[in-house]
Amino acid sequence: MALAAALLVWQRPWQGSDDSAVAIPADAASVLTDQFRALSTATTESDFAAAAGGTAGARTFARRAWASRTALGASGVDLRYVSGGEVTDREDGSSEATIEVTWQPDEESGLAMVSNHTSSVAFRVAPQRGGGFSIVSVRPVGGALPLWLAGKVIVERRPGANVIRVDGGDTSLPVESMAAVARSAVARVVPGTRGNITVVSPHTQQQMAQLVGQDVAEVAQIAAVTTRLDGRGADESSADVVVLNPTVFATMDRRAAQVVMSHEATHLLTDAVGSSAASWVIEGFADFVALHDDTAPLSLSAGQVLAEVKAGRSPTRLPTSGDFDATRHGLGAVYESAWMAFRLLGARDGDKAVVSFYESVLRGADLDKALKSSFGTSQRRLTTDWRAYLTKSASIVS
Repeated sequence: MALAAALLVWQRPWQGSDDSAVAIPADAASVLTDQFRALSTATTESDFAAAAGGTAGARTFARRAWASRTALGASGVDLRYVSGGEVTDREDGSSEATIEVTWQPDEESGLAMVSNHTSSVAFRVAPQRGGGFSIVSVRPVGGALPLWLAGKVIVERRPGANVIRVDGGDTSLPVESMAAVARSAVARVVPGTRGNITVVSPHTQQQMAQLVGQDVAEVAQIAAVTTRLDGRGADESSADVVVLNPTVFATMDRRAAQVVMSHEATHLLTDAVGSSAASWVIEGFADFVALHDDTAPLSLSAGQVLAEVKAGRSPTRLPTSGDFDATRHGLGAVYESAWMAFRLLGARDGDKAVVSFYESVLRGADLDKALKSSFGTSQRRLTTDWRAYLTKSASIVS
């Protein structure tokens, strides 16, 4: 979903224009078309900066954008003017132009894809004396913001994991080592897992929301999400990445944050993004992997759902996709309840059966047929056993 117009990238004190308000030229569309074409064809930082405009803010924007696209090995960069920029809508004389941005990162960034990323971006531009416009700020339009426009990007590489920091990212936890641990955790439970994990660590929650193409309110409860950048969703042309929400992730202790990282790594490395499989299977298995070797008591790892059970609010069915709505109250209990179903199945039948069931469902197998094949049970019977398991577990935790 589109972000609110107030959520602007690089909205810093230096963004103010050097110039007083200047009238927008009558041929604004033609001027902007030429200017963004010059940005597209620039082969050096100085050329890119010259095309961005003459104000201090535009020059700073250009330096950061150029450094970020270089860090990501961006190629095929094209900024095509679509519309707007012809009517002032702010007291400073600026206006907003919609630009179609296309680009492709290199393989070493961890964002390699089959085809280019293309997304719509609103560039706020201000007319300047002497002709042309200066770029003031950018924001996504009806989708996600290209990563190289989100802030200063640095790519840090480790065996099995890449971490892409935006404006320094989240420095409260050792994201690089945690990503490597998550990669190993998945490999231990799911034999034959291949590929690296790529983590994007933004500095702010607003950046995170813009990068995944959602409203801030939609990500407020989420510590991290596995997705495809530029709003591609289930499009297989782009690579999966884990995007952290620093507002939530930074408040977690090391154990909880590692569980989140390993959970998301499971989604990424098992190709769960865009799957039509039941949400309780996708989310429950991810926690099954993330908590596989966890030694914390159930009062911590499943405390929320067990408290609900103790209070007489035991779930009557396995969670549906609607229950995992990120804006829903009590989201933690929903995730815990899905994990408890897998904890029960793992305790009874072992990891091999659990992995076989999960992979079968991911491949599109009917849920009841997969349950019968791997566990000799049905969804109805599992629901009954799971509810009894929740009740028993709630009775033995303090």
